Amino acid sequence: MASVTVTVGIIALYLGVLALIGIWSYRKTGRDPVSYFLADRGLGGLVLTFTTLATLLSAFTFFGVPADSYRHGLGIFLGVGVTDAFIAVLFFAFGYRLWLAARKFQFVTPSEFFGHRFNSPFLALLYSLSALLFTAPYISIQIIAGGHAIAALTGGAIPYLPAAVMMAIIILGYVLFGGLRAVAWTDILQGLLMIVGMLLAFVLIAAGLSARGGAEVDLQAWLSLPGPTERWSWQALIGFKLLIFMAVPLFPQVFQRFYMAKSAQTFKTIMVVWPLLILLIFFPATLIGVWGRAVFPELAQPDQIMPLMLEAFLPGPLAVIVIVGALAALKSTADSQLLTSSSLFTRDLYVRYLNKNASPAQQGVVGRIAVVVIAVASFAIAVNPPGLIVEIGTWSFQGSAMLFPVLMAGLYWKRCTTAGAVAGGAVSVCLTIGWLAGLLPTAWTFGWLPVIPAVVAGSVVLIAVSLLTRPSEAKVKAYFQELWEPKL
Repeated sequence: MASVTVTVGIIALYLGVLALIGIWSYRKTGRDPVSYFLADRGLGGLVLTFTTLATLLSAFTFFGVPADSYRHGLGIFLGVGVTDAFIAVLFFAFGYRLWLAARKFQFVTPSEFFGHRFNSPFLALLYSLSALLFTAPYISIQIIAGGHAIAALTGGAIPYLPAAVMMAIIILGYVLFGGLRAVAWTDILQGLLMIVGMLLAFVLIAAGLSARGGAEVDLQAWLSLPGPTERWSWQALIGFKLLIFMAVPLFPQVFQRFYMAKSAQTFKTIMVVWPLLILLIFFPATLIGVWGRAVFPELAQPDQIMPLMLEAFLPGPLAVIVIVGALAALKSTADSQLLTSSSLFTRDLYVRYLNKNASPAQQGVVGRIAVVVIAVASFAIAVNPPGLIVEIGTWSFQGSAMLFPVLMAGLYWKRCTTAGAVAGGAVSVCLTIGWLAGLLPTAWTFGWLPVIPAVVAGSVVLIAVSLLTRPSEAKVKAYFQELWEPKL
């Protein structure tokens, strides 16, 4: 690796640029919720594409994916990467309608759509609480990965805990003062760093392996299905595809970005550009993990395979630049999750239940206080990590997917009723949490990820109850007859 001085210098330069963007954004950002949380609903196609990309890709991609492919083979690319690439279809199908609704009804948080569409404060609260519950641990894995990356880069000169503190403070700083505008503009820089860093690592590691004359370890099992550990069976592939398909649009930080578009053209841009950008990052990450099996065949900690491969094949300064790209991935996810969680707390808990007459300025202050509280809570989890990156990520993904039937029905089924949405959503949430918490027998999942049978059961209940009750004619008219269908 590079010397500690060079490493610290490159990282300091990167963090300094982020700080300057945050200061600039603070001067441009108003104190009202729409400005702070949604950047005045004015993001164009390029900015929205990169901020969504940087928001979705995280430590899971740069550290978790290579670790999983190191252990289980390329199945994670087929199960998660390919699905992530073509999720752009849902961004258009869901995002466009949600954007229209947010403009007309002035939504700021994702839960406001659920509450308004079904005239149900319960559904809004259910989304907010579940989002806060499952997002906070995911924020923590960004801090965990960043702390370990900086510690590894500096050869332990900066230990894990101080490195994690440094990351948390920087994220907190530009989110606290700059709001979404700071996050969006830093995401352009961080998105470019992610792409350049991953491609640079891929090319140089491939060249290094070629110069060595190939691998001594037979990688055939890692390059085929179901993989060396037989993890990636057909059931696992389908399960992860369904999980990503359902979870990504409902990630609060992704959902909220649907509200931020400047025009409908923005969604068309995302559909075209998104698949290419995802594949440019995901495919190299997967192969680097597989190749790592040939270089470090008996690695005890697979989460370290990416830094080890960089150290083995890249000159010191270039390795640091790639790791900065990895830091960009996890920081861009953490800041977006932090900001969205803050908006959920402010709008859906504070304003609705504690201070209904809060002014926009007061909401902005509470939002910033919530940022600090959530950041501290996430850091507390990072001090003593509860599991591996992929494990925590999969757990959080399932929490995000729980209300997928309600979202789908709310956008595309006129016959869905409030009673049906509430009953179906409650069943899906209760079953998912019950299985994840170990309160229900795992045999009842029939080998699937718990959220899959939970969503199936919730969908059945939603449809059955809706057919037995009547939908709100006013809501059907406001959304379908006046808002969506005339513009399709």
